Amino acid sequence: MQFPSIEPLGRSQRIMLTMLPGLALLMLGGLLMLYQFHAGIQHTLASQLAFKLKKIEQILDQAQKVGESMLQQPSLECPVIYPEIRRQVTTQPYVRSMRLVDHAGRVYCDSVIGWHAPAYSQEYPRAERLQLWRGNRLSPWHPLLMLWLEAKRSDVNGIQVVVDSDYLKDRLAHLERDTRFYLQVGERWLDEDGGMTFPPVRPYWQQRSLASAHYPLAIVMDYSMPKMLLQRLSQEPDQLVLLLLFSCTFSWGFHRLLLRSGAPSRELQRAVRQQEFIPYLQPLVDSHHLQWCGVEVLMRWQHPLDGMVLPELFIPFAESTGHIVAMTRSLMQQTAAQLGTLSLPAGFQISINVSAAYVADGSLPVDCAAFLAVFPPGSIRLTLELTERELITTGPQTDALLAQLHELGVRIAIDDFGTGHSSLSYLQKMDVDELKIDRSFVAGIGSDSLSADILDSILQLAAKLGLTVVAEGVEYVEQEDYLRQHGAHLLQGYRYARPMPISEFLLRPEWHNRPSEPRTRPRAELPL
Repeated sequence: MQFPSIEPLGRSQRIMLTMLPGLALLMLGGLLMLYQFHAGIQHTLASQLAFKLKKIEQILDQAQKVGESMLQQPSLECPVIYPEIRRQVTTQPYVRSMRLVDHAGRVYCDSVIGWHAPAYSQEYPRAERLQLWRGNRLSPWHPLLMLWLEAKRSDVNGIQVVVDSDYLKDRLAHLERDTRFYLQVGERWLDEDGGMTFPPVRPYWQQRSLASAHYPLAIVMDYSMPKMLLQRLSQEPDQLVLLLLFSCTFSWGFHRLLLRSGAPSRELQRAVRQQEFIPYLQPLVDSHHLQWCGVEVLMRWQHPLDGMVLPELFIPFAESTGHIVAMTRSLMQQTAAQLGTLSLPAGFQISINVSAAYVADGSLPVDCAAFLAVFPPGSIRLTLELTERELITTGPQTDALLAQLHELGVRIAIDDFGTGHSSLSYLQKMDVDELKIDRSFVAGIGSDSLSADILDSILQLAAKLGLTVVAEGVEYVEQEDYLRQHGAHLLQGYRYARPMPISEFLLRPEWHNRPSEPRTRPRAELPL
C-alpha cells in the first residue's frame, strides 16, 4: 500500500496530518496506561479489602474462642465463674468484657462489675449474633462490637463477648488519602477513626464491599478513582514521558513514511517544488591546453531523508513519466542563478542533458532563451546534450525547434554516441554540432582492440563532419594521450575532477582559465 504525498497540502495541514497518528497513539497509549493503572488500583483495593476482613475475622475468632471456652466451664454461677472471666478478659487480646445471660434475658454476671442483682441487671438484646453498639453505661460514646454465643445448656442462655472498637479501627486504618474503609454490621457503620458514621453517597463503581463468610459483617471501601489515578500518575511519571517520546517518534516516523511511501510521481513533483534536484558540475577540459573550458551540468537529488540519490536511480523513471522536463527546467534555473553573477571566461561552455520529452514539449527554446538572458551576451556556449534513453522523433517540428535553438546560439550534441540505436540517424536528420563519446569506448583504450577501432571510426567521422568531439570517462594518462593524438577536442572524467556542487566548483582556481578558440572545423556534407 502506498500513501499519498503530503507535500500538496498546506503547511498547517501537513503538520496536522503528521501529528494525528502521534496524537492517536498518545490517546490510545494514555487509555491503556489508565486502564493498567485502574486495574492495578482495583487489584490493590481488593487485596486491602480481603486483608482487612481477614484481620477483623481473626479478632472475632479469638473472641469466639474465649467465649466458647467459658461456656464449657462446669459451673457458670457468677461467684464461681467470675474470677475466671476476669482473668480471661485481662489476659486475652481484643476481648474487652464478657457477660453471662440467663434464660430470662438478664445479665447476671459481668466481667466489669461482677454479679448483677435482677433489679439492677441491664438487658441486652441478643436476637442477632453480632451487633455494633455506640457504647454502654460505662462508656456511652465508645463503640463496641458484641458477639453473642448461645450456650445450649439449662443453667445459662449464652454469653456476650465485647470487642473494643479501638482494635477494629486499627485494622481499618491505612495510608491512602483518597480511600476510607468502614465496618458494616447490620445498619450500623464503624469508620477507621472509630466513629459511628455512614459512608458518603458515591456511584457504585467508587464503592466496594466484601462480606464475611463466617460473620454477619462486611468491609466497605469508599474511594475516589480519579484522584487515585492522578496520584498513581504522579508516582510514575516516567511512563507518561516514555509515551510522549514514543508518540513523537511515531509521528516523525509516519512523516518519513509519507515522504518515502508516497506515489513516486508525486514524490518527484514534491522534490521539484522543493528544489531538491540540484546541479553538480564536472569540468570539460580543452585537450590542447589541458585547461578547464566549461562544465557539464549533472543532476543530483538531495533527498531530505535518504541524502544524495544517484541519477540512475530516478532519471529513467522521471523520463518515463515526463517529470524530467520540470526537473531539467529547475536545474537550468538553479544553474543560471548561481553562475549568472560570476565573471566566467569568454566562451565558457555549459552543457546540459536534455531528454526526448523536453524536445517534444516545445518549451525548450523559451527556457534556453531565459537561461542565456542571465549571462552577458556571447559570454557562454550553451550546449544541449540529447540523450538516447528515449527516441527523439525527427521531422519538421523537431527541425524547427533545433533551428530556433541555433538562432539563439545554442549548440546541439548527441550524448553517449555509439551506444544507442539512432546515433547515425540523428547525424543524418538533425543539425548536430557535437558528439560525446561514451565512456565504454574510452575505457577500452589500450586493452580492447574492437573498442579502439570503433573509437577511431567515431573520431574520423566527426572530423569529416566538422563536429566537436567530447570524450567522457577519462581516468588515465594513457587515455588522455590517445584522445589528444586522435583529435578529441574536449576531455571529461575523474582524471580532472569528479562532479561537484557549484559551491565547491567556485572554490577551484582552474575555471578562471581562458578557454581556447572554437574547436569545430567547417562541416562536410554527409552523403545520403
